[in-house]
Amino acid sequence: MFISETGMSTDRIPPSSSLVETLRALAHGRTQDARRNSRPGKPDSSGPQKPVKTKHDVQLLRQRLHGLATEADLANEQSMLHARTQAVREILLWEFGSDFRNDSQFVPMVDAIGKTLDADPAFQQRFVDLLADLRKA
Repeated sequence: MFISETGMSTDRIPPSSSLVETLRALAHGRTQDARRNSRPGKPDSSGPQKPVKTKHDVQLLRQRLHGLATEADLANEQSMLHARTQAVREILLWEFGSDFRNDSQFVPMVDAIGKTLDADPAFQQRFVDLLADLRKA
């Protein structure tokens, strides 16, 4: 369990790696953009969007990411790209719920996050570090 900045406990994964927090922020930003753009020219009459409530099973996410980490070849660029794409998918589905995979913005969001990570070598290294840490767990 993670104690947030407000002092409340959450079921979120602890931000031991800023990469996880970066992925979460990118995903939230993309979903907000998608919601705003889903009805061009029409105001949103439903009022403020309610957050999606999902049961966040941190242990399940850790197990899935650990599985990806153990399968990935840290020295192989293709393997790392595949592992990163799978990790981004797992984190998004964990954050927004499994039904999100059916959303028209799911694949474009995964691709956009991947491109963002490609643009900064520091993000790439953080991902390698994340996988290395997950292997130890």
